[in-house]
Amino acid sequence: MPLPYFEANELHLGIPIHPFGMLVAGGVLVGSLLVVRRATQRGLSRGKIESFSSYILVSSFLFAHVLDVLMYRPRDALRNPLELLMLWRGISSYGGFVGCLLGAIAWSRLKKEPLFPYGDQIAAVFPIAWMFGRAGCTVAHDHVGRLSDSPLAIAFPDGLFHPPGPRLDLGLLELLSMIPIAIVVHLWAKKPRRAGAITGLLCVLYAPVRFGLDFLRATDISGADARYLHLTPAQWLSIALLGAGVALLRRSQSQPIVGRDATPRPPAATTS
Repeated sequence: MPLPYFEANELHLGIPIHPFGMLVAGGVLVGSLLVVRRATQRGLSRGKIESFSSYILVSSFLFAHVLDVLMYRPRDALRNPLELLMLWRGISSYGGFVGCLLGAIAWSRLKKEPLFPYGDQIAAVFPIAWMFGRAGCTVAHDHVGRLSDSPLAIAFPDGLFHPPGPRLDLGLLELLSMIPIAIVVHLWAKKPRRAGAITGLLCVLYAPVRFGLDFLRATDISGADARYLHLTPAQWLSIALLGAGVALLRRSQSQPIVGRDATPRPPAATTS
């Protein structure tokens, strides 16, 4: 038996407030608080982690929209280039990830600070914040999946999609998938790790999950995600993310440990 369809309505408090926006804002707030607490507990500068977070937040939200248009709706950009500036008209999670990376690199270059000791603090709490965002996707039902008789399918109302019937909701499935990822990352990040190791682990855990889930996206409805050589843009980027994660884990083996005392310790010398 499928799950019942639930539609979250807007709240009107002088201005319309969307549940999706509230949940995303909640994720940003909770994530920001956790990042600052975690970083300061490990002796990193509060001002620097706040500055770092600001750079990646602005860049993430900008590129989340820009790459959503370019990857999923390129014809809209060709017809009207101003579509790239209409940030309220659609976002892409992987666009946000790319923006996060670009913002982090820009901060590191401009501030002349190492990237990964601060980036790891974001990675350590990211799964928790991401669950808020995917909860927003769940209530908005903006990632519709294939027809399914799974007990996790949603009984979408007749007439909403054609053909009718229960369908998977990719927002819900990714929300559930993030729970074990959050647990593993939390346990891994409790101990001092070499710079880049937490970010690398998160990439390695998330990429295969997202790659697999995108096979469940609807292909039989209007507005279905674009495919390139039978894969969605997110699947191609998941392959790249997995490779980046493996590379980061290997690179981290030669990096200093950033611990609670904020004293970087070089890797142990090897003898031959």
